[in-house]
Amino acid sequence: MKNLILIFLMAISYTALCDEPSKNFRIIPDVMNKVLIFENDVNSIRPYGKVFDADTLPIFTGFPKVVSGQSVEGGIYCQMDADPEYEIVYGIGATLQAWNIDGSNVTGWPKTLSYNAQGAPSYGDIDGDGEAEIVIGSANITGTTGSLYAFEKDGTPVTGFPVTIGSARTAILCDLDLNGSMEIITSKRLSSPSRGEIYVFKGDGTIYPGWPQPMDHVPASSSAAGDITGDGIPEIISEAYTGLYVWDRNGNPLTGFPFVLSNGDVNSYSSPVLVDVNGDNIREIAFGSHQTGGAGQGYVYILKNDGTILPNWPKTTTYWVYGPPVFGYVNDDNVLDLVVGDQIGGAAVDQVYAWDVNGNVLSGFPIGPVNAVNNQVALGDIDNDGKLELIIDDNTQDNGMGKYLAFNHDGSPIPQWTLPTAGTTIFNMPCLADVNNDGLLDMVGAGITLFGSNQTSAYIWNSGVNYDANKIVNPVFQFNVRHNGVYGDNNIVSVNNINTEVPSGFTLKQNYPNPFNPKTVISYELQVTGKIKLNVYDVLGNEVATLVNENKPAGSYQVSFGGTEFSSGVYFYELSVNSSAGLFKETKRMLLLK
Repeated sequence: MKNLILIFLMAISYTALCDEPSKNFRIIPDVMNKVLIFENDVNSIRPYGKVFDADTLPIFTGFPKVVSGQSVEGGIYCQMDADPEYEIVYGIGATLQAWNIDGSNVTGWPKTLSYNAQGAPSYGDIDGDGEAEIVIGSANITGTTGSLYAFEKDGTPVTGFPVTIGSARTAILCDLDLNGSMEIITSKRLSSPSRGEIYVFKGDGTIYPGWPQPMDHVPASSSAAGDITGDGIPEIISEAYTGLYVWDRNGNPLTGFPFVLSNGDVNSYSSPVLVDVNGDNIREIAFGSHQTGGAGQGYVYILKNDGTILPNWPKTTTYWVYGPPVFGYVNDDNVLDLVVGDQIGGAAVDQVYAWDVNGNVLSGFPIGPVNAVNNQVALGDIDNDGKLELIIDDNTQDNGMGKYLAFNHDGSPIPQWTLPTAGTTIFNMPCLADVNNDGLLDMVGAGITLFGSNQTSAYIWNSGVNYDANKIVNPVFQFNVRHNGVYGDNNIVSVNNINTEVPSGFTLKQNYPNPFNPKTVISYELQVTGKIKLNVYDVLGNEVATLVNENKPAGSYQVSFGGTEFSSGVYFYELSVNSSAGLFKETKRMLLLK
């Protein structure tokens, strides 16, 4: 006899209790409150449980940090003060938290929000003052009411904020008008009938000209922003439940859009990713979807900038796709690969899929069964073997404990990276970075307790292996702390202190190699401790990258800069040092040839 499970959906996320009290599974509805569950004899389909190894990576002193409420899409690491270490920022419940790496609160934090935080915090200079701000949206349970917040690093509100708007999912930052300050792109969910709007705000809280723009259904995910036409000017890519929209920065739709889903599928949570898959210096759009009827399978699309589907796509998955895809050279054959997971509630039947951009399945994939991958797969070299590994969230709790799981490039599991958390890691992508600047890779992640107390526990683990920024594909959700969804724009560089002897002066050296493609190394020397800024500019004088922006002691340093996201041409890099010895500035020229 089959059991019919009826779930009344009254909130954004829900819990289903299985017949074993110690093993609990979370069933997450899509943005229109539809769920995918198993309908089968509970005596033959047993819930999945796993006893995981307690001998795992060491946790930073002062962590985990336990806060009431839930986090979604993970946290970020960023520079909030003058010390060389990163700070950790999470939106949890109706709060925005900021911690030092010893677990103490950053001065001026946490902040209280009007409603629950939506998605991961964003970090970037929105008001043109040369310092980054922290942005996050909040919304009520229906997503129709809330506020968009922007704070300075010391916790004071940015002038013009908060803005009253029901901001859904992660707000993204992008310099649309190329004036050195970033705009904020977010969405609003409307009701009666169900539809949505995409908003763009300036750094003073006013609306950017040409916005908002309507969508014919509710917003389904965070947006993406980047150049997909090759003119150097970003476009905005957003998902509604039934299709995908693309506008130029002034709100004009691109020809071929909206792209309407036609396989009985809809969008939920799988934010668009922008990536040049065929080497023509024009980015394509990748995203996942899912059916609400029929077999309940998922789809993974790659679209050209005219709204047509790339040959050999879409690919199908057994169940729904919720996480954004991620790209990288997984099997080292010099052909770009796509990785994504699927999800279903109630049993370990999900998988992690990998294809190259030509649509060929990678050896060792799909990986499974696993429990419901709901977020973007983290991709990076976490064991210093020179190859990319995968870290996934997991949709279970065993006796109140959850876990992150890790797999090698060939699909085999990595036991020591099965990291226990208090509560499930569902929808919480980890961060991969060297947060304490000791040259070793760290990982930031969180678990959500589903039963009894409703709380988030945030962790920092020390991997004990050398940190190589060049081998981290997506250190945070959607590739960078601006969450713009642009593959290759991971906002991190490898900064190495190569000599502790004190130089006789300040020196900026010529990059090597030069010309370069796609990476080069910039070296500089500091006579005394100072506030260091190392920026890259295009030929028009627009700042295109910040490589260093922190205090550093005297010594010799090397910085790795990647030009994957940039077009061929001349660029300039400028070193600025503000120290007791005075102000030092020097600029040099470099050439990117693709």
